[in-house]
Amino acid sequence: MILLLCLLCFICGEPAWSLEVQEFTVKEDIQQVAVANNNLYVATVKTLYWWVNLTLDKSPKTAQLPSNVIIHMFLFVKNNRLISCGVNEKRKCYCESRDLKNINKVVSSENILMGPQRSSSGSVSFLVDVKKNSGQTETYILTAIKNHRDKTEEDRCGADLKTINLHNADQKQNGGLFSRLDQSGSSPPGIQTEADVDFVDGFQINSTVYLFSNVASGGKTNKVRLIWFQAETSKSDTLKSLRGATLSSSGGEGSRLLASSVVPGGQQVLWSGVFSVDKGGENTELLLFDISPDLSREANTDPDFYTSVNKPNSSSKPKSLEPKAVLFKKKYMNSVLVVKQDNWMVFFIGTSNGQLIKLPVDKNNRPACPKELHRASGKENVFSKILLDPVDHKHIYLIFKNNVVFFSFFHVACTRLHIRVFLSL
Repeated sequence: MILLLCLLCFICGEPAWSLEVQEFTVKEDIQQVAVANNNLYVATVKTLYWWVNLTLDKSPKTAQLPSNVIIHMFLFVKNNRLISCGVNEKRKCYCESRDLKNINKVVSSENILMGPQRSSSGSVSFLVDVKKNSGQTETYILTAIKNHRDKTEEDRCGADLKTINLHNADQKQNGGLFSRLDQSGSSPPGIQTEADVDFVDGFQINSTVYLFSNVASGGKTNKVRLIWFQAETSKSDTLKSLRGATLSSSGGEGSRLLASSVVPGGQQVLWSGVFSVDKGGENTELLLFDISPDLSREANTDPDFYTSVNKPNSSSKPKSLEPKAVLFKKKYMNSVLVVKQDNWMVFFIGTSNGQLIKLPVDKNNRPACPKELHRASGKENVFSKILLDPVDHKHIYLIFKNNVVFFSFFHVACTRLHIRVFLSL
């Protein structure tokens, strides 16, 4: 049966691949990775590496970092800035902005907390574009911070952050760079929760912002939550537009979302998630959902997330979303990325024991033959995020503890895939 299935994959025109491997070196454990325009930025404990135009230049440029924990790092391409936040050697919080074309040039630096105080695990951050009444677009930094009711961390930075916040990404915005103030200048808006929340992923498509999390509320078992925002005319209006849904998997209540990737293009907003369906976390499944936002439901009435100072007495039950398809079941899956190849969706799946698997899925959501593309030496874990270059969509980055695997793919007579590996010293 397996041979027959593979033969059918070939006949139906499954994308073909060829592989090539090259090696590059980095030092220390990787903390954060950011990519844009065929440029790769890797932050370790003390060093920022920059590979310029990866197809031509194999020697990274470097800069020293003032931090021993990098919590956030992302690229603000239209402002030519690399923004990073962390905790420095003196155990003080900071955020700084560097020139994308000269990473040793620090444009601005603030002693400020923007995110969790110890680790990026369970928290996410990304840039959000909000259209103003004037027709102009403002870019903010959304931070969604892991929230546990049992507060064991000391507050080293004196910040009054909410669970979800919007920060300025430009010095010219009201309140200055990294400020949470809104246009009115009153207290900064934010979203709060009383539940234990671990955030998994977030992104923006057109005017809608999507945020995924695992939520355990009131001592109940875990549920996987999606909340939507509409990028309105202000920070406050954007956050108050929140609506929510609960995602189902075969594991029922207690299942956890491990990784996430949106399917590019299409009228429907299709999204894939890796779910752990047992208490041990070994058994995992890849599911496909339609997460198109339902704007007919009343905004800001979610039972887990709210914008008021105190939790409202009344709330509405979130919409329940069932998967369109169960695409793949395999142990130890922990990361996923989807790209489009003609009429196929091609899923790149990482595992916690170091595998990279390619899974083609046709337009009817039927998976073809999975194929192992890469296996790490030893027992290296794949990080829960596989990155795609956001501009040319032709480069994929698979992240391990001490190395990054760089994939470049393009169309010729058939689809070809090239790999470059960044190994630790």
